Amino acid sequence: MTGGHLTTRRGAMAAASLGITATAVSGLALSPARADTVAGVETDTPARAEAAPRTGRVAYECQIFSTRFRYDAEVSVRAPATAGVGDQITVAADFSDLPGVAPLPIGKWRTSGALTVAGAQSGGLPIAVPERTGPIAARAPIPIGRATGRLTLTAPGEVTLAPAAIKIVADAGAEATIDCTPVGKPAPLATVKVTESGPLEPSVSADPSTIARGAALRVTGTGWRPGDARLALCDANGAHCEPGDLTGATAAADGAGRLTGSARVARTAAAGARTLLAAQGTLSGRTPITVLADKPPPKGCGDAPRSRCVEQRLKLTVNGGPLTMSQEPGEVEMAPVTLDGTPSSSTGELRKVQVVDARGGTVGWSLTGTLTDFTSPGGTKIPAGGLTWKPRCSARSGSSPATPGSVGALGGSTAATLCGGAGGGPVVGGTYDVGAALDLKIPPATGAGRYTAVLTLTLS
Repeated sequence: MTGGHLTTRRGAMAAASLGITATAVSGLALSPARADTVAGVETDTPARAEAAPRTGRVAYECQIFSTRFRYDAEVSVRAPATAGVGDQITVAADFSDLPGVAPLPIGKWRTSGALTVAGAQSGGLPIAVPERTGPIAARAPIPIGRATGRLTLTAPGEVTLAPAAIKIVADAGAEATIDCTPVGKPAPLATVKVTESGPLEPSVSADPSTIARGAALRVTGTGWRPGDARLALCDANGAHCEPGDLTGATAAADGAGRLTGSARVARTAAAGARTLLAAQGTLSGRTPITVLADKPPPKGCGDAPRSRCVEQRLKLTVNGGPLTMSQEPGEVEMAPVTLDGTPSSSTGELRKVQVVDARGGTVGWSLTGTLTDFTSPGGTKIPAGGLTWKPRCSARSGSSPATPGSVGALGGSTAATLCGGAGGGPVVGGTYDVGAALDLKIPPATGAGRYTAVLTLTLS
């Protein structure tokens, strides 16, 4: 960056102009500014083929405060087409927007409700939508979206799911509840065929059983429920599974319970005796595998014959560069204030500064600043000591560390540190982004007018 009042050279001095306006009128006005766990791996009921969602119209009678209104909702329900006794399935119900009846703007809202469960088992399935945020204008439609719930299947046969009551709690500065009850008995919008689940003895095997990091393996097994399964690589005891040790893992069982899948061992996976885990709801299977450590590359030819190994020597010269800085163009415009007979303050931001240390040595650097008094054309002043800064200093990737200076007052007699890079150890250097928040205290007895001060930054 270049421009402004900052010059770019080692040991250079740069002046940034700061301005402030004060007007002698009364009043102060600153510028506007439940999952199961198997061997440490979270698992879920195996994913099953989901039936095509069915959509229907449901008439709701709703009430907010003393106002009643009609909500002709379009609702679609999604659920697995088939599942087994003991499975816990996820059910989703999508609702069209609620009519705009809220008399005030809504900042956030949450929706809860239920689906009626009938058939092989009966009862109610609670569903909910995560809290949503607006704003929603007064009397504008309220998006409901997708409500989900978890249903544990307890008996074989067909289980149907139908929309039931819903409730929206809206926050419009204070909470208001909208209760909606179906008119009549809504028709089912999803059916799950639940099969009797007998005792399963899942098995799993891996090919190859000894594998290098980065290589792919094939997974097979028998005795599984139809649907997806999860794969993980665990320690030798089948515990402490590391999700990142397998990449591209996928597995599923067919209608006969035959499991097939594949995965690739991550290059960062720990080597040695490991366990491959396949998990499907509360079912799990394990098989031992061995992950080979990477073979280190040979170092030099050693005793290898020269007809099969040769060496070439590479040389490099690295030349050191300069220590420089640059700044974002423009001046620092402090926030204007209006005098009211009491002390006031004005804030601002130092124009962004960049320091580049390309010397390739062990000597550190320091960026300091001094400030003149704020003066106006009428001759009145605001002392420089009234300005404090809060330095910021960050090193870019690969650079040696840098430390911001302390929060404190500026002035012309003593330089204050904005940022510095320590030296004296290993080679230092890199690129650094520097800035500071500014806060000027203004006495109540200050003349109105446009004030200017010069902040000088010195890199050494």
